[in-house]
Amino acid sequence: MKRFLIVFSAAAVVAGLSGCGHAKTYDGHDMQAFCIIGVILLLSIGLGAYTNMLRDEISDCDQFDEEVSKVQRRTKTKLLNKKSPFNLAKTQFAAWTVIIASSYIYLSLTKGDCAEGAINKTALVLMGIGTGILTAAAIIDKREMLDNRPRHQNRPSKGFFADILSDDNGVSIHRFQNFVWTAIAIIVYVMKVSHVQSGCVMPELSDTLLALTGISGVTFLTMRASENKPVAEDAPENAAAGNVVAPVSIPVDVVSTTTVSVSNNPVTGP
Repeated sequence: MKRFLIVFSAAAVVAGLSGCGHAKTYDGHDMQAFCIIGVILLLSIGLGAYTNMLRDEISDCDQFDEEVSKVQRRTKTKLLNKKSPFNLAKTQFAAWTVIIASSYIYLSLTKGDCAEGAINKTALVLMGIGTGILTAAAIIDKREMLDNRPRHQNRPSKGFFADILSDDNGVSIHRFQNFVWTAIAIIVYVMKVSHVQSGCVMPELSDTLLALTGISGVTFLTMRASENKPVAEDAPENAAAGNVVAPVSIPVDVVSTTTVSVSNNPVTGP
């Protein structure tokens, strides 16, 4: 795996540098920008597919092996892909990182100097949304691991889209909503970048679209916190420890009663 990553990275860099050798023949260094963006895309896709950069952390290896055995028994074939599933929060954060970085490089090399422009509010908000979702999701994951919960993340990958859109019950509406609004925001952002005519002007998205993207992220986190329920306790009174007063047992003494029979016959004298 390490050898593959080294060869993959070296090939991407060499291809990018060789293609960028003719950058001076293009106005605005278009080819140079596209080469750098291509290297970023190749590295992100390669690292996401062949490493754990975008995947969930396995907290219970025994549960993972059991899920692998279930898949093998159901399909009656040997499961070749025994990697953990893809993580929606990590994927979203990586997507915004690549999109915003590529847009900055493209505008800087083809349209003007981005250092002269003002701070872009949209880029900061989008990166903030991605960072917040990733951080909160990581906290939820760590809490579940500390509680030793059975997590649906402890299963082999079913494929990219099946992993990021599914919980323990299959495709979930909160994950689908977050994916849809993130995809819409990315499409609008890239279209605005392509329409920039001159000057390094990072695009601004509407407040409505930013709010919808943020709300979908909050909805995802709220529902994500309840995807893996804790194990039910054996005794219900354990949940309210210290608030239940134990009943006091009072010893009961068993008193044996003696029945005395009294004769009602009069005593006759001699």
